[in-house]
Amino acid sequence: MGNFEIARSSVAIAAKILKIPTPDIKILNSKAVTKKRISGMYMFEKDEIVFNEKWLEVVPEIEVIVTAYHETRHAYQGYCVKTGTRETDETIAIWEKELTNYLQPSGTNIEENDIEYLNQRIEIDAIAFTHKYVKEHYKMKTYIPKCIKSKVESRLNAV
Repeated sequence: MGNFEIARSSVAIAAKILKIPTPDIKILNSKAVTKKRISGMYMFEKDEIVFNEKWLEVVPEIEVIVTAYHETRHAYQGYCVKTGTRETDETIAIWEKELTNYLQPSGTNIEENDIEYLNQRIEIDAIAFTHKYVKEHYKMKTYIPKCIKSKVESRLNAV
């Protein structure tokens, strides 16, 4: 099974866990995305997950799975915002604000350059969900950035 199929099946598994419709999946071949080292992203307006084609060609399967779970959690957040269900009104309001005014990562993969991006509640939530379910399903721990470690650990109980 190639990485695109792993991405597709991992998104479907995560969507089933989250009890949401499986988002559309697209592959993007863009120098801008590759240059910024973006592996994947959730497009709120279109309810689709986009994977970087060049990245998919070279990474280990577990990286694809981690990205698929993370981006599918963003799809869950989008679902909650669009339906006004499943989470508290306060959480939905925060998620809506962050999804519509999304702070992009720097593209450097250097934590100190991404503190604002990482501290978004949607990122903390997606990192917590991914950490919990990758550990549960694959017996592997994902990396949690130090600057948000305590926030992610607090969120783990809620995902």
